[in-house]
Amino acid sequence: MLYFASIDGSQDNNKNALKLHKHNNIVLNAEDKFGQSRGDRSPPENLTQLGERAIRLLNDDNLEVSKVRPFFWSLVEAYVDRFQRYPFDASKALFNHLELNAYPEETVLQLVEQLESQFEKSHGRPLRKSTQLLSRNDSLDNEISALRASLKYAVMVAENSESK
Repeated sequence: MLYFASIDGSQDNNKNALKLHKHNNIVLNAEDKFGQSRGDRSPPENLTQLGERAIRLLNDDNLEVSKVRPFFWSLVEAYVDRFQRYPFDASKALFNHLELNAYPEETVLQLVEQLESQFEKSHGRPLRKSTQLLSRNDSLDNEISALRASLKYAVMVAENSESK
């Protein structure tokens, strides 16, 4: 049995300290072996190496989406903070998203509502007239057309009666 010397010189036979010490060595050895088995002994030297390593890790069959999303979101946020733009075409990404989900009507309507709301918040005016106003304008246009037609008819009748 191993004994540890305490600060005052007396012997302390604390077995937990020994177990903890052995436990730490086992953990360190496991980390070393894990690092060697991955082949990633040194950190990537550039973005190309980092990308290759990320792709290799993404192809792991046991990888969960819930673990990947925060990683990518933090990368996108860092990119936007640094360059003040997205690292991809946002419009194309939106259309790709819709294609992946077969353009469900509910999703498209929600996106349209969100876009219109955001436009109004940013610009202080609606993007387009509401459907109610458009239908009201259509009915007004029909009434004006009917009035014009009746006025033309009235003018024609008046001209015919004057010429007789």
